[in-house]
Amino acid sequence: MSAEAVSEPGNQPPEPPTYAGGHAEMTLIEHLKELRNRVIVCALALVVSLVVCVVFWETILGWLLAPARQDHPDFALAVFSPTETIGVLFKIGLYGSLILASPVFVYELMAFIVPGLTPREKRLLLPGLAGVIIFLLGGMAFAYWIILPASLGFLLDFGGDNFDPVIGAKQYIDFATRIIFWVGVSFELPMVIALAARLGLVRARQLIKFWRYAIPIIFIIAAVVTPTPDPLTQSLVAGPLLALYVVGILFAWIVQKPRPKPEPEPV
Repeated sequence: MSAEAVSEPGNQPPEPPTYAGGHAEMTLIEHLKELRNRVIVCALALVVSLVVCVVFWETILGWLLAPARQDHPDFALAVFSPTETIGVLFKIGLYGSLILASPVFVYELMAFIVPGLTPREKRLLLPGLAGVIIFLLGGMAFAYWIILPASLGFLLDFGGDNFDPVIGAKQYIDFATRIIFWVGVSFELPMVIALAARLGLVRARQLIKFWRYAIPIIFIIAAVVTPTPDPLTQSLVAGPLLALYVVGILFAWIVQKPRPKPEPEPV
């Protein structure tokens, strides 16, 4: 075939279709292969993180015990079976590996879905993702440095000399990790409000008028998040959530879509 025939417009191979973001569209098989590769990377990251956390499990346990030892330097955990220590080791390794490998999970997820987004969707997604990570880490840090020391100091001293607290290792790990994780999740309140406002489900003015109902709802959320019935821990969680509700109103004001202007009535 001559070069002239190849160069004719009708003989040019068709260009591959593209996403809205400007990237070449992939077939279903290519999507599945890419997804498989990214899942493998996430699994490898989890295994490596698990090995690291198991090797340094005593250091991680020391970090978890630090809030209780602020007011009780001799605080120690009890085990009630010969195998419980091994169970605690792997529980620490599992929780720690999920946290340590989470940046890889987030990166692989974003690398998989972002190429198919439009530039406008990317401008909304990336700041939103950054906000989710910041509020989650901020909530977990607040739980570790503020809520856990205060609540443990109160609970371990409750009852005075009438009780000699013997805390099981499994029960303490579950208690500490639950508070840290769920307080971190509850700090996502501003992002949830911003998403609802962006979708048109709520508006900032509605949230301002809703404040009388928001206070008891937030205290109910704090009671669910904290595994203790004491009012101190619930108040320590509810206080920041009330402030975050105000931050959520500000976010809603920024991201909410403007109301459509009413069309003029025909004369």
